Amino acid sequence: MSQVRIPNVDTLADCLDRLIVEVNKLSYFENKKREEHAKPNKDAELIAFWDNKSRDCCEFRSLLKNKINEILSEIVSSKEYKTLREARTFAPPKERLSDFLARRCEELGTLAHTGKLAKILEKELVG
Repeated sequence: MSQVRIPNVDTLADCLDRLIVEVNKLSYFENKKREEHAKPNKDAELIAFWDNKSRDCCEFRSLLKNKINEILSEIVSSKEYKTLREARTFAPPKERLSDFLARRCEELGTLAHTGKLAKILEKELVG
C-alpha cells in the first residue's frame, strides 16, 4: 500500500519541480565558477564561494533523485499513487473570457451612447 502524498510537500511533481530548480541553480553556480577561472586575475575566495554553492546543490540534487526513485519504486510496487485533495481558492469563471469581454464592451458602449459614461468617469476623476 502506498502512502498518501501531501501536495506542495512530498508529491512526485513537487520533487521533480524542485529537482529542476536545483539543476538550474547548479548550472548557474558552475558557470560563475568557470567565468572566474577564465579571468586573468582569479579570485580564489570567489571560486571557493561558487564551488561551495555548487556542492550544496549537488548534494540536494542527489537527495532529490533518491526521493524520486523511492516514490517511483513505491508506485510500481503498490500499483497506486495517492495524494491528498488540495483545496483551491480559485474557481474558473462560469463564462468564457471572450463572452465576458464582449458583454463588458457592450455595457460600456451603451453607457457611452446614453451619455452616462462621461458622467461616471467625471464622478470617478473629480470625486
